[in-house]
Amino acid sequence: MDFAIRQERQGERLTMFLTGEFNKLAMDVFDKEFLLATEGVKELLLDISGVTYLSSAGLRSLLQAAKVMESQEGSFTVLYPQEAVMEVFEMTNFSRFIHIVREGEEPASATRAYYPLRPIQRWMTDTHFRRAKSTMMNAGALVRLDPAVDLERLAAAVNGLLESYDIFRCRLVFHPDTGELCQRFDGEVAKVYVESLSEEGLEERKQELRQPYDLIDRPLYRVNIIKTPESKYLYLDFYHAIMDGAAIALLFWRELEKRYVHGNEAAAAKRQPASYADYVKEEAELPEEELTKGRAYWQAMLAGFDKERHLPPMDGGNGEAGPDHEMETPLKGIEKEFFKGRDFNENTFFMAAAMLAIAMSAGRREAIISWVHNGRATSSERRLMGLMLDQFPLRWDFDGEMTVGQFLPRLEARIVEAVQYRKGLDKVYEEGMETGCACFILQKGSMGRRGGMKLGDTQAVIEEMPANEISAAENTLDIELNAHDDGTYSLVLDYDPNCYSRKAMENFTSQVEKMAVALQNSERKLAELL
Repeated sequence: MDFAIRQERQGERLTMFLTGEFNKLAMDVFDKEFLLATEGVKELLLDISGVTYLSSAGLRSLLQAAKVMESQEGSFTVLYPQEAVMEVFEMTNFSRFIHIVREGEEPASATRAYYPLRPIQRWMTDTHFRRAKSTMMNAGALVRLDPAVDLERLAAAVNGLLESYDIFRCRLVFHPDTGELCQRFDGEVAKVYVESLSEEGLEERKQELRQPYDLIDRPLYRVNIIKTPESKYLYLDFYHAIMDGAAIALLFWRELEKRYVHGNEAAAAKRQPASYADYVKEEAELPEEELTKGRAYWQAMLAGFDKERHLPPMDGGNGEAGPDHEMETPLKGIEKEFFKGRDFNENTFFMAAAMLAIAMSAGRREAIISWVHNGRATSSERRLMGLMLDQFPLRWDFDGEMTVGQFLPRLEARIVEAVQYRKGLDKVYEEGMETGCACFILQKGSMGRRGGMKLGDTQAVIEEMPANEISAAENTLDIELNAHDDGTYSLVLDYDPNCYSRKAMENFTSQVEKMAVALQNSERKLAELL
């Protein structure tokens, strides 16, 4: 068997998995990779359960690795040798020089690393705890696959992807010393297999997959590959506090497609996956002075927020009408071609329409709204699998003689400015400063409700996105703008039925549509629109 090395890094802990014969040729490969990989590592775990033969050269290499780890004040543990390899260790009394853990034993040196929750993670989990049976934090979709898809090949691609990123090892736990809810990144990643179900069995499985997550020390994702007599499906569902929509639709799916086409080895060889645990640790160590300016910025942005003044008027709704609290309406009078060559983007344009609609319906010339951003502001963050979501408050005063042509670029500039202060959002989440504020999000293509994704030479189609049947959201009104692949748009309102009737939401939709049409005329004055 050819010698191979696979790595998993979690903070200052590195696990290297070795397979094949550890001979002189393998020693050269290991020594080079070891020196490149162990900078800054404080705990090295060497899983040699896949090593079938260990030569004297391999022993020398292990001893040298142990000395390197000792020189940088780190620990070195060899895990789970096969019987033939363990005989070599025993014959040479190698256990005097390195710590060896047999199969079934717990690595004594492998102390568990606990990481704090990021502010957005804590906000989401606290929201969930308010209604433990809520399905709001389920981010899932049932994807119908082309009949030509090789499901076993797809399963191999899925398993390789899940093994490569530490976010799928994330477990929420209570810290044994402080009792604080925190996270570890050392959970088991279970294999995904192809399942054959009847059509009735598929319906039953859907109901199971829509259940809320058990949060504490449990896997926080569900992946199922299902074959029925009529179709092939991939069901993906992630607990929102570990993955956001961009991570699912862009990062996860794109890498899955690459692994399906080219194989896990080819995809993995291109780059080492970034560690979400490392990002969490780095963020938690930001100096206080770096956060203070951002916190002040957001406090000023939200000063004086009031539901009665900054939301569409509430008509009392009809809370007894049932769980229906969402409506989708095609937007007329606006198409994607409009945005070509503009100095503002779709997100800014439709957020402006929503803010103007709120101001108009509330009878004011000021609007405060929250908008959702994927949280990836740097090149390294754009490759990071995990929750990078941010929710930014935004305020605008519509008084004055400003035209639409002046307004939209300035609104975009304010949005860009806000991203610079994103680390100060921790106080917004912790103190609930924007509780009740209307929330805006733009969903594009495969991130929307009618999206499709490429899988090799085939097209996969989102057939169903399970509804959030029991919402734990504190936002009275969520405004979702969907940009579809055919160039059209639709508006989805997710609203509190105890505050709003469907009629009230239909009126608000009309106002958003009216503003979207008016904003296409750059000469119009904002004051005229209100």
